[in-house]
Parts: sequence; structure tokens; C-alpha cells
Amino acid sequence: LFRGNLNYGEIIIKGKSKKEIFLSTYICHPSMANNELSGPVLLSAILDYVKKKYKKNRYTYRFVFLPETIGSIAYLSLNYKEMKRNIISGFNLSCVGDERSYSHIKSAYGNTLSDKALSCALKGLENVKTYSYLKRGSDERQYCAPGIDLPLCTFCRTKFGEYPEYHTSTDNFSIVTENGLNGSFEIMKSIVDAFEIG
Repeated sequence: LFRGNLNYGEIIIKGKSKKEIFLSTYICHPSMANNELSGPVLLSAILDYVKKKYKKNRYTYRFVFLPETIGSIAYLSLNYKEMKRNIISGFNLSCVGDERSYSHIKSAYGNTLSDKALSCALKGLENVKTYSYLKRGSDERQYCAPGIDLPLCTFCRTKFGEYPEYHTSTDNFSIVTENGLNGSFEIMKSIVDAFEIG
């Protein structure tokens, strides 16, 4: 360990309430299309949607772009108390650009508001896969770790490690499609709308 810098992006859109919806994605594998670039593309689209659609948003939205694992640990070390106090629902976004399936990796207890919101948003879609927290492997580990316990789950199209191109040079734009990204956007948009209108 040494003193240095870790870069991450954070955008907070304040709402009428201090209660927060938290969205997180990665910036550590930029050469991979689905495993990496799809998350920041989706998060940017959601951010833009909230800003344009809800001029007087009900909830506060916290968007973070960071390196997986070490980034979330560093971010939590600086912001945990405020996050614990204010976050009512959170979503980690990874591998959201393909068309093969929709995946929900549950929070540690599997019954948070986030789990319920994502389950409802995925209802009626084909090829939906639900994974226990025991099948985790992304930043839900850090956000839901014992003693941290944020109400967060992970949303993917095909789950990391479950498609053959994962962590290879073939994770490219033949996998990530406009339809895949739009499908992910519709899921997250419906969740935002449910919080803001519901």
C-alpha cells in the first residue's frame, strides 16, 4: 500500500428528498465492449434521462464510474456513512450490452427494494436468469459486504463469466448491440419511472 491517486467519476443529481437511488459501473477494462464499455454507456444514458425527464426529481441520484473492487472499496471508505444514511435502492451495472439474456444477481438477503424493483422490471421478458448472492463476483460483493449492507443488487444482460467471450479480446462490438443496450436502458428507465411516478 502506498499514497497515490485513484480516479473515479461521481455525479449527484439532488432531488426533493435526500433519499438516494445509487447506480454504479466500471471503468477498468476499456478494451472490452460488453464487460466494460456497455456499463458506462448505459449509466450515461440513465443520467441523461433523469436530467431531461425529471426537472424536479423526487429522489436524489448518485452515479459512480469507478474501477471494479478497489474503486468501490475506496469510494465506500470516503462516503459510506452518507451512503448508509441515504441510499434506499442501488444497482450495480455490468455486461449490459448483449442480447442473450437478462440477469439479476441478488443482494445478500435477496429482499431489498432494489431486488423487488429489478424483479418487477424483468417480469414478462424471455430468458431471465436470477442468481443468488452466493453466485456473486462483481461490486455487489463490496456494497453488500457484512457491515456495509447497502440495499443493492446487480443487473446484467448475460452475467459476467457466463458468456464465452468474457475477459477475452473477442468481447467486442459483435456482442454489444443497439438492441441489447436499448433493452437494458428500458429496464433501468422503468425502474427510475417507478420511483419518480409511483
